[in-house]
Amino acid sequence: MFTKKSLVLLSVSDSSEKAVLTLERDGEMINGRLRLYNFSKEPDGILSLGFLSDGKVKKCGLARSGNMLFTFKTDSQLDDKFSCAVVNFFGAKVTPLLYGASEGTAKLEDVLGGLGEEVLQTSPSVEKVEKLLDEAGVDFDDEVKAEINSAIDQEFDDEKCKHCKYKNCFFGETTVQPEVKKNSFIGDIKGQIDNLFQNNPKESFLEEMIPNSKWVRVEFDGEGDYYILGLIYENQKIKYVCYGVPGIYQKTPPKQLSGYPVWFPLDSEKRESFGYWLTYQDAESGESIKAVVE
Repeated sequence: MFTKKSLVLLSVSDSSEKAVLTLERDGEMINGRLRLYNFSKEPDGILSLGFLSDGKVKKCGLARSGNMLFTFKTDSQLDDKFSCAVVNFFGAKVTPLLYGASEGTAKLEDVLGGLGEEVLQTSPSVEKVEKLLDEAGVDFDDEVKAEINSAIDQEFDDEKCKHCKYKNCFFGETTVQPEVKKNSFIGDIKGQIDNLFQNNPKESFLEEMIPNSKWVRVEFDGEGDYYILGLIYENQKIKYVCYGVPGIYQKTPPKQLSGYPVWFPLDSEKRESFGYWLTYQDAESGESIKAVVE
């Protein structure tokens, strides 16, 4: 069973939106973190994460813990091989946003089909909720509400909270803001990058043509098809993370590449011969970059 695992989730709508999912075992629980990249703003509504592992579906609510950052906990019964999807519940609408798998490239239809209605179902109606509360004997009348409010007031009295820096911040008496730890894109996917470079052959030709870089060739279907993964350095620090697919020049870049694909021919004098479509991401922010390749 894995101890720590990171993977990149792709956009369901083929946009440049991505996320890095990080899982780490802690005894009988798994602590999870999901960081969104290339989103213009955080999605409205409630985000939920669904796992499909060993034929079983597991759902996890995502709690916001920072800008574009969400966390969750779940039990440790999760195999090394799994697929997952992030779903947004907004009003009566359920929208799958992101998907991925622990082992290589996943097909969107396979992931969503496996998760099924358990993850993609709509929120229960008010009538269903009221029925469940009635069956459980839960009745929030005025007397109960008053008792709840009284208990809250006792827990949050001035004596207990006078040293709490968040209280002043909440009531607007100071501009102090809770610190939010900033994580880099390359830091979040380091484990996945290291694994790919350790277990796939080097692409030496590109390393010779592009200064301060290293590349590997990653097969993904067992039939010889592959993509390339590269790291470009500046002052001995990773500046860009690059992805590419081989091919012959065409006017329109391949659909599977998001961001700003650029054409890199292996023979500069024959630009329409064999080469690679490359896309660049900033190693710190994960944002897609408009690169100029010569």
